[in-house]
Amino acid sequence: MNIEQLTKAQIVLLTLLVSFVTSIATGIVTVTLMDQAPPAITQTINRVVTQTVEKVVPMTNQIASTNKEVVYVKEQNLVAEIIDKTNSVFGKIYSVSDKGETFVGYGVFVDKEGILVASGLSLVGGENYAVYVGEKRFDLSQIGTNNKKQVVYLKAIDKDGGILKTVFKEASIVNPDSLKLGQSVIVLGGVENTEVLMGIISGFVKDKGNDSMASASSTEIISASLHVLDIKTNIAPASILTGAPLVNLNGEVIGISVDAGTGSFVPLNFVNFDIKNLSV
Repeated sequence: MNIEQLTKAQIVLLTLLVSFVTSIATGIVTVTLMDQAPPAITQTINRVVTQTVEKVVPMTNQIASTNKEVVYVKEQNLVAEIIDKTNSVFGKIYSVSDKGETFVGYGVFVDKEGILVASGLSLVGGENYAVYVGEKRFDLSQIGTNNKKQVVYLKAIDKDGGILKTVFKEASIVNPDSLKLGQSVIVLGGVENTEVLMGIISGFVKDKGNDSMASASSTEIISASLHVLDIKTNIAPASILTGAPLVNLNGEVIGISVDAGTGSFVPLNFVNFDIKNLSV
């Protein structure tokens, strides 16, 4: 057969035939060599294939499982977790007399030694007070005041003069300058049982000469050069108790209600400075 006399179609078919025969021959040679190869080489090849499969397959499964493990947390479940997390940070304060005990407001523990901050408008100097943390009762001693902020500091004591060994859980306090309008908040209250009020931050009173609630705008935005003096919410003032803590959805304390009639909350970013100057 003279190759020079072949047509183009015949040349293409001949090329395909040669390629096919070559492929078959290569396969036969490879299988023969694998059968004759030492076991160590065969094991190495199998191990490489196995490891490759093990690395690829889990990645596929991992991506699939990640999509399936998306968890949606309902707001009511989140609030329940916050209450459970912070119930030992707050206490109910009672005035104590021969006639019994009368509820006067809430207090927030700001030190592990049992120091509370509470509204100075509801506590009168010289009277006896006690705080209930859950079912536990502790006598209180007034140790200082901040007249500008209208708050008072009290400390849990042993009425028999012994050393109080209880370690209290102190509140985690938020920097008020980091707050945002419309941010969800919780107010804790209730006399007999703990009650939860939910709302949003509706406004701020800042230190730009605005010392009265009447001059504050509910749409005023926090400026980095100005500090927050008071926080306003959309929660009805009538339902807010004196000393009630304002909490964010992380369980951190934003402020307390000093004057329940205004519905505003005083941020507690000054507390650490005050505690250093208290005579405990």
